[in-house]
Order: sequence, then structure tokens, then C-alpha cells
Amino acid sequence: MGFLDVWVKATSFVSKNGLRGALVYVRNRSHYSMRFEVNGQSFTSNPGLSWFLVPVKPGDEVRVVFEDGESFSFRPSFSEARRFRVYIAPTVHTDYGYTDLQPRVEEVHRGNVDVAMRIASRGGKFVVEVTEQPFGRVMELLEYNKKGLIGVQAFPLNVLTGLCSHEELVRLFYGVRDLRMRGFRIEVAALNDIPTAVWALPSVLAQIGVRYYIQASNPDRGPLHALNTRLKSPFRWVGPDGNGVLAWFSGGYGGLIPGFHGYSQGWSAGFLTSVDRAEAGLAHFLTTLEERGYPYEDVLLYGMFIDNWEASDRFLDIVRGFNERWVNPVVEVATTDDFFHAIEAKVGGLSEVRGSFGVYWEDGAASTARELAMVRLAKRLLYFAEAAYAMDYLRGLNYPKNELDDAWRSVVYFDEHTWGAWNSVSDPFNPSVIEQWRIKAGFAHRALNRAVELTRGDYASNPYPFTVEGLIEGTYVKLPPMSSMPFNRKPVAKRAINGNDAVFETSHYRVVVKNGEVVSIVDKELNAELIDTSRYFFDEFIYVLGGRGTSMERTILNYLYEGEPTRPSYTVIREYSSRLVEVYENDDSLTFITEADGYLSRVRREFTLAKGRKEIIVRNIVNKAENYDKEGVYFAFPFKLRRPRILVEEPGAFVDVEGEYVEGGCVNWFTVNNITLIKGEFDVALYSEEAPLITVNRVFDGVWRGKLTVEDGLIFSYVMNNYWHTNFKAAQGGEFTFTYRLTSGRGIKPSTAYRFFASPMIGRAVNGDLELNPPEVVVTAIKKWDLGDGVVLRLLEVDGEEKAVAIRSSMLKGYTLMEANPLEEPISELGKFNGEFTVRLRPRQYKTLVFRR
Repeated sequence: MGFLDVWVKATSFVSKNGLRGALVYVRNRSHYSMRFEVNGQSFTSNPGLSWFLVPVKPGDEVRVVFEDGESFSFRPSFSEARRFRVYIAPTVHTDYGYTDLQPRVEEVHRGNVDVAMRIASRGGKFVVEVTEQPFGRVMELLEYNKKGLIGVQAFPLNVLTGLCSHEELVRLFYGVRDLRMRGFRIEVAALNDIPTAVWALPSVLAQIGVRYYIQASNPDRGPLHALNTRLKSPFRWVGPDGNGVLAWFSGGYGGLIPGFHGYSQGWSAGFLTSVDRAEAGLAHFLTTLEERGYPYEDVLLYGMFIDNWEASDRFLDIVRGFNERWVNPVVEVATTDDFFHAIEAKVGGLSEVRGSFGVYWEDGAASTARELAMVRLAKRLLYFAEAAYAMDYLRGLNYPKNELDDAWRSVVYFDEHTWGAWNSVSDPFNPSVIEQWRIKAGFAHRALNRAVELTRGDYASNPYPFTVEGLIEGTYVKLPPMSSMPFNRKPVAKRAINGNDAVFETSHYRVVVKNGEVVSIVDKELNAELIDTSRYFFDEFIYVLGGRGTSMERTILNYLYEGEPTRPSYTVIREYSSRLVEVYENDDSLTFITEADGYLSRVRREFTLAKGRKEIIVRNIVNKAENYDKEGVYFAFPFKLRRPRILVEEPGAFVDVEGEYVEGGCVNWFTVNNITLIKGEFDVALYSEEAPLITVNRVFDGVWRGKLTVEDGLIFSYVMNNYWHTNFKAAQGGEFTFTYRLTSGRGIKPSTAYRFFASPMIGRAVNGDLELNPPEVVVTAIKKWDLGDGVVLRLLEVDGEEKAVAIRSSMLKGYTLMEANPLEEPISELGKFNGEFTVRLRPRQYKTLVFRR
């Protein structure tokens, strides 16, 4: 006795014979199952919370009697039934790996194509979750797609959007263009499993004609069940450029519904089990929506089969049985297109949501810092390669499209959310775990190898349509737009040092080293101290130890969202034994080298002060032992600013961390393409080469906040962790490099910072004359046009201002200039290019231009 809680809710369910559905909840706090009866019907309650639907006459008593004699009586009060039409959109969730080796996963999904066609032939419908899911068999689905029987959604894979570059966020959807050209209809994009996405996504989707978006969230390490309770679907998600999509956060209204996450709701409801379980699960889902004030008749129940399951058509029989039993709600097997078309016609005055939802799962990528750095370098080199070969193409030379496409494919497959096996943390030496990671890491190696092959050379090159300058191996280089020169490295002379204290000066900065630590950086032009070392030294190595089994590892204990993970327990270990070891100098730069010890680690730093420009470069070489205990590794950057505004370079936009993140989104960390811009009494632009993650105010402490108030100028580069309990790597060790570049001033705009850090590169020659004036935009791509004889130029406005940019080139003179969508499909003809044309960009807009021969 005393182990049971029972309550009953009236529902809107109406049976064929006029009875109403009473929803019986049983919380069984014992450790064994208990049988019970409700008005003569028999049920079994397992330990935990469960629910059951019983048809009753309005006004009748609902009597619940357990096998031990304990009984409960209720008389639910039924109001007029809300009419519901439930659209079940069956999908199979695609993890590229996780449940098995990647080639075997491909075989499962190829086999599911036959099941999808069988479902369609039986009068049902099916949804291809991502365009790569059929793995070579997508064309077999064309006729079914044309008839509206099989939907195809726009993402190639379930990608961690926060890891994308500005250009990659667009390239993700080139497959949509190719499928549409073959006759497919694609109107919906869905990110599945992943809790959140970056802000520019709705802008890109709107530009490519994808009108609808589903975030099919999993709240494990993405605590939307607790933090995102104000979000009410459907809503219009508006991107930074003002364009948007009709969006549905799958899993609930005003927060996730207990027992349901976002991408397998048909299974969660019971539509793979029985009519009895399906009616109870759906009653729980709809009744919760009603209680939270959901105002519409149409409801999406998204997804059916979880991670890489073999699909079946069993749910069709259960749906048929359900509809034979109940007149309300009506359950319809549908595509996601069907649902959005239905609800779009009925909703009015939708709320608008503006801002980023953040990057809850992208922190897992830091479990493989070395491979992550490789892919980031590959993306930069691919821009270089495409720009250089585009200039060659204009002169009649070969453009290696197949090789470039192969490299981009490897980039996307690496950024896909499946990093490893389900038991990657619990059983890291399992042969299957090791093999899955070998295949995953292979995408990083393939992408970088391709990119290096395509850009190999000994020139100092500028692949940008504006003048660039900077240091290459301590030597100052300045190059006009789209040009190259032979690179000759200037020799350096070694300077004597005297102990661990020193002062280093250029015309721009004065840097003070004390006991081997950088304790002061003065900007001479501003006459301002840039750093506050009261808590941390500049670029200090921080090792955080511990957190296993706590909220640093998990955000939920179960999918009923009951209970809380253990509060965090960890130790912050600072570096020690810092020492100044070497100093080198030439006419262009001054470099001093320090070494320090950390927990299980040793750090060698190269601080380089440029003499010809206002820049400090820090190169950290970390040797770290592999550790299977929980760890986080950081470098501290304590800028001396009070309540600054911090902008992070998300894919597609610079985003204000305090004012432009949706409440409930991830503010524990942020991803940057490269640049963090800190604006206050003075401005600092910090460029991170290899590591995309930063934290603000503090290291990750296991407290999931959902909203951020910037306290001061303290930020951390979050370079490594192994906090995940599944999927990501359990440990990493060896040698790692983390490079940062810094400049300071007043009035630094995002475009100014981008242009400052767009430096010369070592590689093949670039020979072109494309130039932008003024170059106050980000250039995301210069490439051959995929759809014809011509060249594509893609720009991104990042300052939030209207821009007019003159494009100049004699090589392109006589070409027809067209504006295109991001998929390179022409929208309008702008006329003959006579050597110069001024293009206008709206604030935060992607602009794609095609020069057709």
C-alpha cells in the first residue's frame, strides 16, 4: 500500500458509439508490475508512470481496482470535444553509424526504400528524413514523390549546423537543387535528434524555396524540456535578413511532452505496438497540448522509427484500427508537406521568433579536436581552391569540379551529428567502436588531403577580391586582390633572455611577461590596458577535471523528464611552472616562446607581435595525455571590459550572445567560424583557427542556463572535452595546436574583422583581377557556375547595414550578370557586365551572383 498514485483526465476522444475517452494515469513506485481493472477492463502498470485510455459514458464513474485490493474512484467532467486531425509523418531516423558500422547502416536504409514503396502501395505515406538516406536509391522514389505519397526533406544528413562555415551552410542544400531538377518536390527541412540550429538557417531555407522547418529535438544534453517552455509551435522563425520559414519544434507546445522527444513520436505514442497503446499515447499527447493552450485542430506527430531501424508497415494497421474505434481524433498517415499545407491555410497571426537557438550538441565535436581542426582547415583551403581554379577557368583552363565536390561531401559527412558508436564512451576499446571512429575520422583526412592537393604550391597567394596583408612564418606579406608572389621567408635572429620576466614592444603593443605569464597587453594607440589578469592570465591553459554522472554529462534521466541529474562536481586546475624560453626577431615580427605545465599536459606557446600591422598571434602546442575521466580544456582570454557586447561569427551571421539568442537556446557555449568580436570601451577581435567553441563569463560548470548576461570581457576558447556519455570520443591525447590572432581598436565592425584576418596563404598561384570596392562584405565563394558556363560570386553582409559594393573585373567584361538564389539558380538578369557593377545588399543578406559567358 502507498506505492500508487492514480488520477484521471477527461479527453476529447469520442468513440464510434458515442463514448468519451477517460485517460487514467498510474504512477507505480514499486519495483514490480501490478495488474488492475478499470470498469471491467484489465491493464498492467509497470514501475514508473504509465497511462491508459478507457471509453466511458459522460457522467459515469471511473473505478480503478488493483490486484492488491487498493481502489480509486473518479468522475471526470467532459466538456465539448475539441476536434483534432493528427498527421502521423512516418520517418526512420538516420544516424550515419551509432547503431552499427556505417556500411551496414547504409544497407538498412537502402532496404527501407522497399518498405517505403510498399507503404505507399498500401495507401499509406512515408517521409525520407534526409536526402542521403536512400544511399543511392532515391530516384526509385520519384514517382511516389510526384504523387505526394513519399515526402523528401531537404537536409542531406542531420548536420551540426554550428560547425558549418558560411559557405557550407548553403552547400548543404545543393542536393535539393539536383533532386528538384529531376522532378522531386521538396518543401520541408528537418533537423532530427539535434536539439537546436543556428540563426541563419531560416534565411537560407527561405531563399532556396524551402518554406517549412521542423526541429525534431532530443533533449539529452539539450534541455529544451526545461528551458524552452515559452516556445509555441507553429511559429514563424525569422532569420537575420528578415526572411523566414513556418517552423514546428517537434515534441510539444510550451515545452516537450513527457514521454515524447522530437523524431520518433509515432513509436512513442504506441503506433508500432497496438491500438490500445496508440490510443493511450495519443490521448496523453493531445490532452497535454490542450492543457497548454494549443489553439489549432491540426497536429503533427512526427517520426516513427528510431535510430537506423528497419522500417515496417505495421503502423498502417494500427492507424486503421484506431480510426475504426474513434471518430475523434482522426489520424491520418501523411507527409510533413501535407501537415504544413493544412495548418498554413488555417493559422493567422503567428508569433515570430527571431534569434539563434544555439549549438547544444556541437560541444561533442571537441572530443576530437585534431580532426575538427583538419576539417576547419579544409574548408578554408576549399575556398582558396575554388577561387583560384575559377580564375583559371575564365582563361580556358580546367576546373576540377569532381575533386572539389568530393572534398565538400567529406566535409558534410564529417559535420554530420553521428560521431561514433552508441557505446563509444562505455566501451571505447570495442572493435566496432574503433572501426566506426576510423571511418568517421576518414572524412576529415579525405577532405583535408583533397584540399591540400588542390592548393599545393610555394606561392604567397591572395584568393580574395580585396587587398590582404599579414604574417606568413614571421614574414610580412601584402598582396593586391586575386594575386600571388613567390614567398621568401625572412630569417630570424635569436635574442638573449634574462629570466622569466620581460617586456616586448612594437609600435602597436607593449606586452609584459612576468614569471613566464603574459600579465599585461597595452594598446599604444588607445593607451589602454587590454587584459585583466586578476583571475586568469592571458591565454592561460585551464584544465577542468571531473563531472562523471552529473549534469555536466546529462540533462535528463529519462524521457518522462522526471528528476534531475546530480549537481556538478569538478576541479579547475590552472597551469604552473611557466617560463620564458626563447625570443626571436626579424624586421617584420618579434616572437617569444614560453612553456608551462598543466594537469596531464605541457604547453609550448609562440607569441608573435607583428611590426607592420596591429596584430598579436598566439600559437599553443599542447601535449596532453589521454584521460578517460571527464575533462574540459580551455584557454582563457580575460579582456578588461565592463559589460561588453559580444558578437560571435555563427554560420551566416555575427550574432549578439546576449540579445540574439532565443531564450532556452544554448548559451553555455557558442561556435564561431573564426571570429569573436568584443565591443566596449575599446573593441577586441579574437580569431580562433582550429577551435570553434567559446564560453562567456565562465568555463562550462554543468548549470544549463538558457539565457546569458555578459558580465565582463572574460571569454574562454573551449578546445577539448569528453563530457558526452555516448556517441562522441571517450578520450583524446597527443599533440594539438591551437592558434589565435588578436587585434584591437575602436569601431571594429564584423566586416572589418573579417577583412583584417583574411590573410595571405601559402599554396598555388592565383591569377585574376576580380575586386570589390568597398570590400565591406564577407566573400563566401568564388567558383565555377554549376549550371552552365560562368562564375559564381557569393557575398554575405554581416554588419547589419545596407551596402552598395562595386564589383570590378576586366576578365568578366561582356559576361551576362544575373542574381541567383543560393543554389545558383538564376532569379533575374541584371544586364551585361561592362567591367564594373554596383550590387546592393540588405542587412545580413546572402547575395549570389552569376556571371554567365
